[in-house]
Amino acid sequence: MFVDTSTELERTVERLRAHGSFGLDMEFQRERTYRPRLQLVQVSLADEPLLIDPLAVSDLAPLWDIVADPGVEKIVHAGAQDMEIVFARSGFLPRNIFDTQIAAALLGLGDQIGYANLISRMLHKRLKKGETITDWSMRPLTSAQVDYALDDVRYLHELRDRLWNKLDSMGRSSWLREEVEHYEDRATYERDPETLWMRISRMRSLDRKGLSILRELAIWREEEANRRDEPRGRVVSDETLVEIARRAPKRPEDMKNLRTLHPRELSRSGPGMVEAVQRGASAPEDTWPRLEAARPEDDRFSITVDLLEVVLRARALENEIAPSYLGNRADLARLIESSRRGNGKGRGAEDHEPLLLTGWRRELVGDELVAFLEGRAQLEVDKSTGYVRVLGR
Repeated sequence: MFVDTSTELERTVERLRAHGSFGLDMEFQRERTYRPRLQLVQVSLADEPLLIDPLAVSDLAPLWDIVADPGVEKIVHAGAQDMEIVFARSGFLPRNIFDTQIAAALLGLGDQIGYANLISRMLHKRLKKGETITDWSMRPLTSAQVDYALDDVRYLHELRDRLWNKLDSMGRSSWLREEVEHYEDRATYERDPETLWMRISRMRSLDRKGLSILRELAIWREEEANRRDEPRGRVVSDETLVEIARRAPKRPEDMKNLRTLHPRELSRSGPGMVEAVQRGASAPEDTWPRLEAARPEDDRFSITVDLLEVVLRARALENEIAPSYLGNRADLARLIESSRRGNGKGRGAEDHEPLLLTGWRRELVGDELVAFLEGRAQLEVDKSTGYVRVLGR
């Protein structure tokens, strides 16, 4: 079924609501725009996949409403970008999300397993891959596109049931609920303009005044990209923003010799960038960003991380979960720093606990890592198996 009228959409949503659970996927294009352009929506009941045409149905309010309904489960695979579209188009927070990729990670099937691979491993079915980079804005869709799109939601219910039963049998259903909570958090979708500069590459090459300028330039670029509906990098690249912040030009002409800044963009945006530079340069010094000093290469600290990584990997293997999903080296380093600042209690002066000391991760391995740091646990190689084990947990 192809839903391409408002009346059909309302009827479809009512069917989804009555069922209490539905599969959801979206096809969109964002390579050439600031905002993702939604081109197709796929939904499914337990035994029936459907296509919704957002190019024909301009008002998708009924769909957004049910995605925000906590009484109806939405089954997705790697749904972060789809949920971003929901929030951007409606302002509604998604509720009651079951993400099969996250569920798979909690079962040790890989931290970012693809949908087709997961279907193959769990359901022993093969999906066609011919339309992975197709143009979903074309109409009419080809039969190959339709089949591919329907397959993206056709098996979500069956997959969900298999994953949930396994999670439940292993006592990990609460882990999944914890891991999908971010979908219902407004901070997941709203970026604080004052922190945009922190995501810009090479920003550590600037002094504090330069960072103040970069902060304003990043805010200017975000607003400009949004206004023009163009990718940030197409407006001005990260590299160019950092160089402008370093030079602090007083006039647009001062940027003429920047080879990474096209003359047409300079003519268009030069005055706006100079104004941003002036705002950053004239900001009170006590408001300038302050970066924590980057930790110098420290072989001894690295060895400590190595040891904790052994504990983490041992526990991950024992519990059949992807070690990289449980935590990475950066998470281990933050745990060590937090433990040192917290006088050995595993807590620091930071506002937030290290990831490994939160929720199910703390229960599974976090407290054990702290015990290891405090000398209350140790590693031993089992003579009979040759395997590493942790003693004194």
